[in-house]
Amino acid sequence: MEQGTMIGTILGFTLLLIAMCFDFSTFQVNIGNLAYFIDIPSLLIVVGGTVASVLISWPMGDAKGLFGFVGKTWKPSPVQLVETLTLIVDVAKIARKNILAIEDALPSIENLFLRGGLRLVVDRVDRQDIVDMLAHQIKYDQAAKESEIGVVGSAASLCPAWGMLGTLVGLVLLLQNLDDPSMIGPAMAVALITTFYGSLFANVFFSPAKNKLEVNLAEEKVLLEMIRDGVLYIEAGQRPDFIESDLMNYLPPDKKAMYEALKFEGGGGDGGGEGG
Repeated sequence: MEQGTMIGTILGFTLLLIAMCFDFSTFQVNIGNLAYFIDIPSLLIVVGGTVASVLISWPMGDAKGLFGFVGKTWKPSPVQLVETLTLIVDVAKIARKNILAIEDALPSIENLFLRGGLRLVVDRVDRQDIVDMLAHQIKYDQAAKESEIGVVGSAASLCPAWGMLGTLVGLVLLLQNLDDPSMIGPAMAVALITTFYGSLFANVFFSPAKNKLEVNLAEEKVLLEMIRDGVLYIEAGQRPDFIESDLMNYLPPDKKAMYEALKFEGGGGDGGGEGG
């Protein structure tokens, strides 16, 4: 589970619960206050309305994955820069002796983008064709991930709007029943709680998920570009130390320090990440 998402969500809800239930004047906790923030009609308006608008805004194939896309932010990032760089350097050492020997290592490579690129090298595909094919794969992979971000972003922007719409519904019901005191409370609850739910889902789930997906997309693009350059260097017969030196520029400072530590210890991975 991704630690940042888990800690941030727990912290956000904890602070919210304290604000709802803790009386700072008497320093007492009143769990019963939570009942004031539970309203099924308001929940249906916000969640149902947001899902409906996403379905209208996007093709079914994209829209139906909304909650799955949000769920991805709860999983650790599949981007493994250090392990993949280690693997590329190991493959480069094999290719330096006999480029066709790479084929024996292909089944153990988990990263499909790296495996496919090395397959093109083994098959002696023209260099320009390799460049074009890898560029196209990066382009289409990124486009698919951008669609996921767009779906979650739509939900983030639509949630508060549906909360406001629910508020208007509640106010209409309130004004229609001013002569019936028993109806004023439920109508007022719908008016206020829908705005609360709209802000809650937008700011705790959808907006942070959109931002996290954007961060993951940027990291994956770095990984794919590093793999692309590594494959082309191997195809050109470059020395492993040159490949290592150049591809280390793709690593952020913390990852570079990690790679240097592994190298110093004589450690190394024999499998890539699943970033492609």
